[in-house]
Amino acid sequence: MKKLILIATVIFMSVVMSSCKEDEVAPMIWEFSSYDKEAVSAVYSPEYYNQVVIEANSDHNGEITITCTNYPNLSIDAYTNEGTFVCEEAGFSITKIDGRTLKIVFTPVSNVGEDGIYTYVSVSGNNNKERNTTNMSIARLQEKK
Repeated sequence: MKKLILIATVIFMSVVMSSCKEDEVAPMIWEFSSYDKEAVSAVYSPEYYNQVVIEANSDHNGEITITCTNYPNLSIDAYTNEGTFVCEEAGFSITKIDGRTLKIVFTPVSNVGEDGIYTYVSVSGNNNKERNTTNMSIARLQEKK
């Protein structure tokens, strides 16, 4: 009888252990606001490696605000002085406005070439339970005529 109970216990534990699946970390969810939709294209696609893609015309002088709705503590993984990331070649800077909001400011750039200028930035988020990262592709492109 003890052998039967032991075998049943081992089988039960095997089933329980194999059915446990580690919960996946929630993807960072982004919203875009305060930007000129004629000059800037912003797309959020969590299923792609570059989950946020922002493209701006090379002559655009303006900004876009992006907010993470589910991770309240953001950090730009390439900070420079005073929490701002600056890319002079592509003519933009990223500043953390509050815990969950970033502002990207564009300045006109020349010599983007036919293929444009692409820069990649990693942003991490923390919600006190989980940590995740979003890869952002920020491009400056010639205006299509």
